[in-house]
Amino acid sequence: MTVGSLKLVFKGNVYRPSDDSWLVVELLDSIKPKADLCMDLGCGSGVLGLHALLKGYCEKVIFIDIDEDALNTVRENTVLNNVAGKSIILSSDTGISIKESSIDLVLANPPYLPAWSGSIEDIATEGGVHGYEAILYFIDVAWYVLKYSGLLVLVYSSLSNPLVVEEYLSRKGFSRVASITKNMFFETLYSVGVVKKHVKDSTSGY
Repeated sequence: MTVGSLKLVFKGNVYRPSDDSWLVVELLDSIKPKADLCMDLGCGSGVLGLHALLKGYCEKVIFIDIDEDALNTVRENTVLNNVAGKSIILSSDTGISIKESSIDLVLANPPYLPAWSGSIEDIATEGGVHGYEAILYFIDVAWYVLKYSGLLVLVYSSLSNPLVVEEYLSRKGFSRVASITKNMFFETLYSVGVVKKHVKDSTSGY
């Protein structure tokens, strides 16, 4: 798969870029951030971090995922796009050991669909029974690793209770600086850029 200058291959059942991925890309292109160290959290194929590297938004990207197919896919895609030297690929299977307040920009397309069956069957798309559980976890991780004034670019859905997500962002001390929506047949997608400002909630870590 080739999109502009971006080349992508996919291994196994890794999540393929879809409308949610491209909505984050669109918002990222509107913000045009300049960051030294970035994180593609739950990276899947790596499309967000790769785009940020190729556009010069990030000097280096840490790609993190729990899925082995995703990690294998990212390894190949960083080579295909000649950015392997600017990429660090980590498994989150044993936890995320990134120094607190060390990252300038976090990109996140978390699983956000409700697990209608009552238990998660697809970790790439289902974020929990209500859909927002994985999103809140990603927000916690982003808050921990981001520097103050660091940027989180996140996507979520009308199916994952946006009010819960947005209230949680506010409680964690994030301030919205940019947003974009896309209306689909069965849902509305939201991508937001939020800056880590201060702590309103005493909970921290992840």
